Amino acid sequence: MSERASKILGVPMVSKKRLVVAIGVLGFASGLPNVLLNDTLSAWLADINVPASSIGLLAFATLPYGLKLLWAPLLDCYRAPGFAFLGLRRSWIALLCTLLVVAIGAMAWCGPATLSSPLLPVAILGLGVAILSATLDAAVDAHRTDAASGVIEGPAASAFVIGYRVAFVSIGALILMLVPTVAEIFGDASDPHAREMAWRILIGCGGAAMLIGVLAAFLAPEPPRRAPVRGLNEAMIEPVQSFIRAFGSRFLLVILVALMFRLPDLLGNRMTMPFLKQEIGFTVEDIGLIRQAGGFAMTIFGALIGGLCVLRFGLFRSLLVFGALQVASNAGYIVLAQTGKSMPTFVGVIATESFCNGLVSAAFVAYFMELCEPKFAAAQYAILSGLMYLAGAVVGGVSGFLVEQVGYEWFFGISILVGLPPLALLPWAMPTRNATAPPMTT
Repeated sequence: MSERASKILGVPMVSKKRLVVAIGVLGFASGLPNVLLNDTLSAWLADINVPASSIGLLAFATLPYGLKLLWAPLLDCYRAPGFAFLGLRRSWIALLCTLLVVAIGAMAWCGPATLSSPLLPVAILGLGVAILSATLDAAVDAHRTDAASGVIEGPAASAFVIGYRVAFVSIGALILMLVPTVAEIFGDASDPHAREMAWRILIGCGGAAMLIGVLAAFLAPEPPRRAPVRGLNEAMIEPVQSFIRAFGSRFLLVILVALMFRLPDLLGNRMTMPFLKQEIGFTVEDIGLIRQAGGFAMTIFGALIGGLCVLRFGLFRSLLVFGALQVASNAGYIVLAQTGKSMPTFVGVIATESFCNGLVSAAFVAYFMELCEPKFAAAQYAILSGLMYLAGAVVGGVSGFLVEQVGYEWFFGISILVGLPPLALLPWAMPTRNATAPPMTT
């Protein structure tokens, strides 16, 4: 490792692998509440035939993912109470993972039993889970950016995406696949009461898996030479000023790319569960096996390839190609809408989408890391990712009504169109030091 790399990482060479592994585990902790709040809860609601418009409205409960930029600067200033001995970054990770175990369990127990059950309780608890989860994302993003910035963005981004996707398959897929099995403990697998209990127990157990995040917080290396910023003014104003100094007149273009680049996935994913379950007619077991578990390997493969391409070909070329593939992959759902319940088509669509998602996720995480100054990692990464999720929550909230007006084929067509403007703006929204050259390697 070069002298510059050692100074940036603040850790000896032997800790580099430990850091990458830790980032992967923290990616798991970051992805777990997200999949439970979005995919799993959507599948539960679709299983009891809640209308697509109501499922879409629950996207507004995820607004904290977009608004976390309002409180994320606090994570650059103060250590978390109760875990302050772990340091600035890891203390927040440990506290938030602990709180999420309780919050997800409460959400599971207050979820809807039947189509006539009120959705307000689960929406309120879902909002609480989203606030904690969004704050955890800010803490994990800050740790990753602070520890890996300037040296191993590609491998760190790949490790994070892999961990994130492991949460989807190990918890997200297992819950969907085990619903009938657990339901049989309480009666017939098709009995509504038995399935209700199965959903509650499985989601609660999924929440308990957040304890791995607490363990990771104890084992992950803390960036040792990063002092907290001094006061809220420095924490909240200077990160924005730093962005403006770095990009000047291009600052608004960076914001637009952050807002729109992942919209094809964020918009399409909100209606994927009701589309597959209610419109096409696949069972939750089919969806769990093919979309969650089957797509896992392709996503991991895509994330690995994406990280390597960032190192080999540079960030700009990787983002441009992977962004185009992300947009094109949504066309598979249009094909599936035309063919109907075809398992081979379903497998092909999911394999393609998952691979492209892995590619673009790794590259876009590396892009955000390159944009951020490590001193303001929590605040700046929260601004960028918060804008991305804010756009996703807003369009997700109206997605169900859009489906009811234009149908699923036109809906997925719209999800393709919204991905084209950020691709056109990308050349002017790159960090100057990495606009043409690949990241520094060790």
